[in-house]
Amino acid sequence: MIRADTVVYIYPMAKWVSFRSIAESHIKELRKYYNVQIFDEESTTIVFTILLYTCSPPIILHPFFYPIARYEKILKQKLGRIQNIIGVDVADSNHISQYAVELTENAEALIVPSNFARNTYVNSGCRKPVYVVNHGVPDEWIGRIIDKPKALKQLLDYKKESGKKLIQTWVMHSWYRKGEDLAYEVFNKLVEERDDVALVVRRPGTIDVYDSKIDYSMIGNSLTINARPKLSILSLWLEDYKIEELMSICDIFLLTSRGGGFEHPPLLAMSKGEVVIGARGSAWEDYIPQWLLIDSHESLQLLPGNPIHDGIGVEIEVEKAVDKLHEIIDNMDEYKSRIAEYVNEKIREEFTWSKIGLKLKEIIGRYIHEFIGRPVPSIR
Repeated sequence: MIRADTVVYIYPMAKWVSFRSIAESHIKELRKYYNVQIFDEESTTIVFTILLYTCSPPIILHPFFYPIARYEKILKQKLGRIQNIIGVDVADSNHISQYAVELTENAEALIVPSNFARNTYVNSGCRKPVYVVNHGVPDEWIGRIIDKPKALKQLLDYKKESGKKLIQTWVMHSWYRKGEDLAYEVFNKLVEERDDVALVVRRPGTIDVYDSKIDYSMIGNSLTINARPKLSILSLWLEDYKIEELMSICDIFLLTSRGGGFEHPPLLAMSKGEVVIGARGSAWEDYIPQWLLIDSHESLQLLPGNPIHDGIGVEIEVEKAVDKLHEIIDNMDEYKSRIAEYVNEKIREEFTWSKIGLKLKEIIGRYIHEFIGRPVPSIR
């Protein structure tokens, strides 16, 4: 007999991707309130068939679009209809395709991480309820001092020996959407005028540090780095404690993404005292204060050929970003103080995982009560 407070959570358990990281934070919080049972996304058809034939728990599918696109046909063949799904996904651009909108008809409701993402779904024609549940930061990170890092001592030693301010950026995939070229353009202009900064680039597998102009080339759909880093630290996947160390060591987070449903690393960086700048007009406006947003203009299509995310994004004004970085670096103590105050007043109150968990509890609670007693479909 399945308990009445059961929630099923399906996510990529075997892949080191951001969807997994966020899903596991959701699960940790939801287990404070519900009986959460977890399954890997590869078992989607089996899980749906068994659960929907025997009971009617909410099924959280995270991410939503790609698994439902993959399994929609076979599930409808088996069950006739798909029900009880609460989809969790993002909006990588300002529009989702008509195909994506049609896929949302398979969900009872959708959860997205930002108001930007919600507006994207609604403005694209989604008719299902769309709830905003931001990403969060571990409660214990706020105010905790990391002065003796274990994994990234080499980076701290470099910072102390060089005396440089460390500007951080992340490019794990989708270089154009993540604005990798813009980060290098901003940094190259910055180091033309000062020698007290270094760029820390988090890439798949490494953390690379550059202290001079970065030579790069863009050919077709690829971007190639032709410069050797001053320092390179091998790190295939960063566990939470390593991310906390990285965010504690660096001074500034340069967010040059053209699009994304939230962009989690800058929020984590801010919680550890980093000053974060990003382009005005996208998802990160939910958490970056207005005084750190940089003017922007429209970008090209972010993911050409993508069946789900077919819109455009925003592109940071490079010269204005450079000017803002000069201002921040020249007044670092003042900006660090303002960030600390902002973290205490805003991030601590609205963006810790415990606060995010309460939002999830409230949304999922509505559907647990709605699904109880719902007739199950007939297996075909």
